[in-house]
Amino acid sequence: MTVDEMMAKKTVLYNLNTESESMLSMMREKGWMSDDPKILSMIADGKEVLKDRIVKRIWEEHRHELSLNLCLVCNKITRTPEARQCRFCFHDWH
Repeated sequence: MTVDEMMAKKTVLYNLNTESESMLSMMREKGWMSDDPKILSMIADGKEVLKDRIVKRIWEEHRHELSLNLCLVCNKITRTPEARQCRFCFHDWH
């Protein structure tokens, strides 16, 4: 992940788990979370959307380096590179 992506991930995580304004202020001072508009725009749509964007960017940039074991039916990633059954649709290719 990029530095901005890591900070956005930390910021969304700490924002969800902390309600105390004094604690949030301390976290910002220590660099554990950010109030940078760029970071806030990355997390505006929520944690899951941020995660999906990061996964999509990494996949697009490193697709040629990664060998994934994809299900032949639903095209999702299997649990391990050696798996012969899909954990999502349960298709079996033993």
